[in-house]
Amino acid sequence: MTFERPSAVLAATLPVRDACLVIDIHLPEMDGAELYAALRAAGCMLPVVAITGARDEATQRLIPRLGASATLYKPFEREALIQAVKAALSRGPDRP
Repeated sequence: MTFERPSAVLAATLPVRDACLVIDIHLPEMDGAELYAALRAAGCMLPVVAITGARDEATQRLIPRLGASATLYKPFEREALIQAVKAALSRGPDRP
C-alpha cells in the first residue's frame, strides 16, 4: 500500500501483522514522528523503517521518535530497503 499524505494513512485500514511501515521523516501535513505517534495512539504496532533525504540536526532529533528498526538515507539502493524491511518484519509487531 502506498499513500500520498499522512491523512490517507490515518484513514486507511492497515494490516495488524505481516507488514512494515516505511515512513519518510519529512511529509506534508505532519512529520513522520507525528504520523508514527498518531498510528500508535490508534493501536497500530507495525514495525517501522524510516527514510529521509536530510541529515540535519532537526531530522536527527526526529528519527528516534519513530522507533524505527532502521533508517535509510536517500538515495538508497533498492536492496537496502528490502533488507531493512525484512529485518523489521523478522522483529514482528512492536509492543505498546
